[in-house]
Amino acid sequence: MWRLLAVLAGVLALWPAASGWAVVGGTPADPGTGDHVVALLEVGAEGARAGQYCTGTLLDPQWVLTAAHCVHGVRPDQVEVAVGRTQLSTITPGDRYAIDAIAGYPLYDPRRWGHDLALVHLTRPVPPAISPAEERYQRGPRASYAGSGWVSGWGATVQAPTGSDTLLTGLISVSTPAQCRSLGAPWGTICGTMPFTNEAAACWGDSGGPLENQGILIGIVSFGPEGCDNSSPTAYTHVGTYSTWIDWVRSGGDPRVSLPEVTSISARQIPGTRWTRLTMRWCQSGGVGHRVVTGFRSAHSGGGWHYSRARSRTMRSRCGAYAVEHRHEHRRGSVLTVFAQIRDATTGMRYWSTYPTRLRIR
Repeated sequence: MWRLLAVLAGVLALWPAASGWAVVGGTPADPGTGDHVVALLEVGAEGARAGQYCTGTLLDPQWVLTAAHCVHGVRPDQVEVAVGRTQLSTITPGDRYAIDAIAGYPLYDPRRWGHDLALVHLTRPVPPAISPAEERYQRGPRASYAGSGWVSGWGATVQAPTGSDTLLTGLISVSTPAQCRSLGAPWGTICGTMPFTNEAAACWGDSGGPLENQGILIGIVSFGPEGCDNSSPTAYTHVGTYSTWIDWVRSGGDPRVSLPEVTSISARQIPGTRWTRLTMRWCQSGGVGHRVVTGFRSAHSGGGWHYSRARSRTMRSRCGAYAVEHRHEHRRGSVLTVFAQIRDATTGMRYWSTYPTRLRIR
């Protein structure tokens, strides 16, 4: 059973103490390299260790990336961000930063899985001595997943069931989107920590924390097995999928505008002909009046790619559809693999379908 990995009494549901590890098998992070990993603290809690409930990543001097479920329904004056410390007990008032804005991804719904990311804006920039992640985050849903990554956080451990005082980090394996999807995870997630292994795993309090490969941020801790016991993988919001939205908000764009997300793709051979009809359906919040460009990229098992002619239109409703027909020269029995692409030309946000549809030519 997967559950969200945050604990914030009085604001979010307070889960019982975890029976597993946090960042299972994790080791203390190097204080010299963990500046960009930050702690989210409940304002008014007695001490940073008692108040820490989620983790985040400092992207630049004033923006922090975390999980949407960590800040959903929370006012900016209820949360502080502690920066520049790997040990909670050493946090001073000067290390605490107030926030003045919370930008949750507009399609996030606490009743469902997925779209679990948010940006938090600090009221003042961190000093130059602190090293944020800057531009070191993955871009594009089709970017490489590298096969492994390091997860970090202050979540619960066997030794510290209410949370670790020291930032812990651990190496885990990372699945492909298709593997993650086959396990029931939603669109826009990747999976880490394979079931029934001795790999590290995130736990409550690690929510919103970074999953990194060679210094590149690739994921955000979202949800995992209730016992943090490796009975199933932990799901991470895939940063690359949402990178254009992250860039858009950081540059001053309206956070209520989502990516133009493709919701379905279909491919159908027109009976008795050598023509194939491709159809996509897509939706976008806050994008009415924007100009969008849609198209397909397809390949057959014999090799070679085909690009449909991109179509530009002004978005007049939240959702839309686009269809195209093209003549195929594929042999009977070959397989056509189709990806959809859509770009909001007004904002620059772009979506490539991670999961293709396939059609066997008859």
